[in-house]
Amino acid sequence: MKSKDPFEKFKIVKKKEVAPDTFLFTLEGNLNFEPGQFVQVMVPKIGEATFAPCSSPYNKKKFELCIRAVGNTTNQLVEYLPGEEMLVRGPYGKGWPEGALIGQNIVIIAGGMGIVPLRPMIEKLIKYQKEYKNIYILAGCKTPEHLLFSKDFKQWKKKFGYVKIAVEKGASGWDGEVCMIPKIIEKLKIDANKTKILMCGPEVMFGYCNEKLSEKKIADKNIYISFERRMECGIGLCQHCNIGKYLVCKDGPVFRWDIIKPELNK
Repeated sequence: MKSKDPFEKFKIVKKKEVAPDTFLFTLEGNLNFEPGQFVQVMVPKIGEATFAPCSSPYNKKKFELCIRAVGNTTNQLVEYLPGEEMLVRGPYGKGWPEGALIGQNIVIIAGGMGIVPLRPMIEKLIKYQKEYKNIYILAGCKTPEHLLFSKDFKQWKKKFGYVKIAVEKGASGWDGEVCMIPKIIEKLKIDANKTKILMCGPEVMFGYCNEKLSEKKIADKNIYISFERRMECGIGLCQHCNIGKYLVCKDGPVFRWDIIKPELNK
């Protein structure tokens, strides 16, 4: 008896270039995911790549994947066109700790593509905004051209009030910050005892950002980080995504900083 194929076909209904070599694909169908979870997308005879759905978890008819061309598989995927189908399996993993956020200030910290797995969580924060205290969004990227979901950021600023975006290199017409994310964390004024941090981005930024958060007396147990960039097979078979005794695909990708920090150098 043949085992069931874990991949499901989803038709591409829209494709838009949203940054250099980066495309937002809208696919038809109900993925039924939770914010922070991830999927695997396969290109036959080439390989698989990991992506976090980046659309609203409340849309049961369509979902979005943001794909940047950075390797063999993604180079092939960004060539797909509306009308074609993607092979998707998942969702997998443990997402953002929604229950732990009730009654807290929420600080979203996103570096580059790190805004992708945080975007669905922001949609939930909007829907249940009355359940939280203040919501802050801090984001950083290389240049204004690399900023994803720029229209969303404008809407989030209207909803939450506090949205800060930093770029490493400014451009004509840019009126935001020109610095690294830790610099905009320095300016943040929050109640350390009633604040949760949700963070995603290049791993190199985690230590620097958490150092600034520590200066503001934010405890490590109140910081949640997604390590989704480490994913390989997505189901624990290859063991390539391990951080010490944990597998990112099975135990994460979202981890509390006090739990995962001791494992990083093992």
